[in-house]
Order: sequence, then C-alpha cells, then structure tokens
Amino acid sequence: MAYPSPSTVNATKGLGEIGSYVNEVTNNWFANMFLISIWVIVLFGYYKSKDDFAGALAVSGYTTFVIGLLFWIGGWVNGWAFGIVVAMAIIGTVVLLLDNK
Repeated sequence: MAYPSPSTVNATKGLGEIGSYVNEVTNNWFANMFLISIWVIVLFGYYKSKDDFAGALAVSGYTTFVIGLLFWIGGWVNGWAFGIVVAMAIIGTVVLLLDNK
C-alpha cells in the first residue's frame, strides 16, 4: 500500500492535517497511542496529586472518553478502539461507585 508523500500535507491548515497524515500512515496507531498516553498521564497525575486511585480511574476514563469521542467523530479511531475507551470509562465509574472511602 502506497502512502502519500509528506510533501502533500498542507501544514498551513494546522496540526490537524499533520495528525491526519501521521494517523493514516500508521494505520490509526497514532490516535490509539495518543489515547493511551492521555489515559496514563491523567491517571498517574490525578493519583499522585489526590492519592485516590478510584477517583483517578474515573477521571482518566472520562477524559479519555471525551477525547476518544472527538477522535471517533473525526474518523481517527475505529469502533473497536472507541469501544475500549467506553469500557475504560465504565470500569472507572464502577470502581468509583464501589469505593468505600
């Protein structure tokens, strides 16, 4: 499969064009790895600041859900990846509701 040349990207339209090109070349792995990194960064950042793992799971799940929804609407992630994002948000909510603190 031949990918378009990087010189065909019109970078004057913004980072979205560059992101679309990188996502196309990597077969959607760029967006998937971006979602995973956002989830991990928010999870550890919230956990280190508040020392509440259940809250950290919920907040990171919600944050990743919002970004994943935008990516899914924009066509950057497929249904499987968005399903995993929804599952992470649901798991975070269940853990938060079952927490006895």
